[in-house]
Amino acid sequence: MKVGILGVAHMQAESYTKVFANEKVSVVGVYDRNTLRGTQFAKKLAIPFFQSMENILNTDIDTVLICSENSLHYDYTLAAAFHNKHVIIEKPLALKVDDALRMMLTCEEFRVKLLVAHPMRFSKTIIDLKTVFDSGKLGQILALNGTNHGKNPGGWFLNRELSGGGAIIDHMIHLIDLSNWLFHFKIQSIYARKKGNLVSDIEDAGLIHIEFTNGSFMSLDTSWNRPLNYPVWGDAALEIITDRGQLYVDGFGRKAELYHHDSHYDYKLFEKDPDVEMIQTFIRCIDKNEPLPVTGEDALYTVKIANLAYASIQQNRTIYQHEFEEILRTPFYL
Repeated sequence: MKVGILGVAHMQAESYTKVFANEKVSVVGVYDRNTLRGTQFAKKLAIPFFQSMENILNTDIDTVLICSENSLHYDYTLAAAFHNKHVIIEKPLALKVDDALRMMLTCEEFRVKLLVAHPMRFSKTIIDLKTVFDSGKLGQILALNGTNHGKNPGGWFLNRELSGGGAIIDHMIHLIDLSNWLFHFKIQSIYARKKGNLVSDIEDAGLIHIEFTNGSFMSLDTSWNRPLNYPVWGDAALEIITDRGQLYVDGFGRKAELYHHDSHYDYKLFEKDPDVEMIQTFIRCIDKNEPLPVTGEDALYTVKIANLAYASIQQNRTIYQHEFEEILRTPFYL
């Protein structure tokens, strides 16, 4: 397996690249539209920098890692597929449903794999949860309360043309994907609200309420509400209320809070980093032609929910199941 990197705007570009190096995967080089950012990344990780995307795609790489700004995911994926390269792409897959569908179809047409970074599926605590749920021990689920909190990443994330939106498009994906992967509930309705700050029209707080056709519901707080000095990024937590009790799980793993006499505190994490497990699985998927652990359809689902949430915000109302298709056909600005 030989990898070329297209874009390093997402911070995960560095951690993913380090996993490739640890797994003895050849990273041929990096391209970024921002030459300064790209050259600094290349120098830090001691890999070549390519001045154009065409140049790196014309090397003997068989896979690309796309960690560009969200708005460029579509163009970069199509370019990679046209050059017969497998695609590993940071979430979200795309900003628009039509773009996501075209990306999926193009990869299928050129017979390349499309692997989307949904790392919480690879968390030990989430895998344990899936085992318990599949065994039937949880009983009937009555309600889900999810939180995905983090720090405001700043930079291009606050540029709507590049990001597509703020905390909602950035942070709703993990818990929305998990709710679909774990439980397979069908959505009856979606209602969402957002709140910005004084210096940007990008939301840094979001709430999504989902009712499912089986009568259960989910409340999701997807916000950049952690201070910059917070010791870890945040959480990806799910509280599950069933007819047999309550269960709480955090996708970032089991952790201990450590408090110090000077009021400083930090965390100790006990599980393997799910990003590492995910990239290792993606490598096997490509090298050994194993089944896709995260499909384009999985990623498309989260793109749809993001668009429906923003539609609810724009129209200031609940969006119902019978309206989903029509709303997702109508282009609107996130």
